[in-house]
Amino acid sequence: MKKFTITLLVAVFAFVAANAQMKEGKIVYERKINMWKMITDPEMRTRIPEFRTSEFELLFNDQASLFRNVPEDEAPDPFANSGGGGGGPRFSFRMPETTTYTNIATQMQYESRPMFEKTFLVVDSLKPLKWKISEETKTIAKHVCKKATTMITAQNVRFNVGGGGARGMGRNNGDTSNKPSAAITPKETEVVVWYTEDIAASVGPDNYSGLPGAILEVDVDNGSNVTTATEVTTKYPKKELVEPTKGDKMNKAQFQDAMKKLMEDMQRGGGMGGMRIRVGSN
Repeated sequence: MKKFTITLLVAVFAFVAANAQMKEGKIVYERKINMWKMITDPEMRTRIPEFRTSEFELLFNDQASLFRNVPEDEAPDPFANSGGGGGGPRFSFRMPETTTYTNIATQMQYESRPMFEKTFLVVDSLKPLKWKISEETKTIAKHVCKKATTMITAQNVRFNVGGGGARGMGRNNGDTSNKPSAAITPKETEVVVWYTEDIAASVGPDNYSGLPGAILEVDVDNGSNVTTATEVTTKYPKKELVEPTKGDKMNKAQFQDAMKKLMEDMQRGGGMGGMRIRVGSN
């Protein structure tokens, strides 16, 4: 009889725990991007902070998720105009207000991405990632998380100043070798994430998902881009969990081709003089 009672209690506790899992809510994240890994010029590095920090939020329920920037305040951007004064190029590393909506049932993703003064609506199926799950754990935002890793082909962004260094960025003497340039190249990259089974929804930042719980931290390329949850709550604006509709509609392959063309046009135009560069998150 005692053994039966203990078994029954264990079953009851397991049932209560399973039903106590979060199935909808909001997760607030902080993202730190190592800018020095994108800036190759030593002198330019001395003019900007090493890390760029931004805040994001993930709204979710059992049907969909929406990952977006939290609007930044109007304080001066410490990265703005870091290339020099005068008539030189203007640099702003404020994050574009990118919105990523995922339909969990259909595994379709809708991304509104402002890039180079244009907005693109990237619509495509969510490609499943091959996760390697570990029993290693740590606590993030008061939730116990498990570790998982995968490999992705990331779009690697590098900014180069050229022979004249950072001082040459403000000059306009017809010599394009001193003007800043940018390149986007594919790179095989390791991604380490931490997910919690306390949250039943298989959701996460950007396009990371497919695990038995919500992803609370993403580390891309060993600290180059780290997104960590700082707050988890069941309260969220339900009416705002809708797919974006603004922008030139295309799939991911077409978007990558468009980015490549923009870069080529920019290089043919003599670099990025006079352009306002906004660095995306993925």
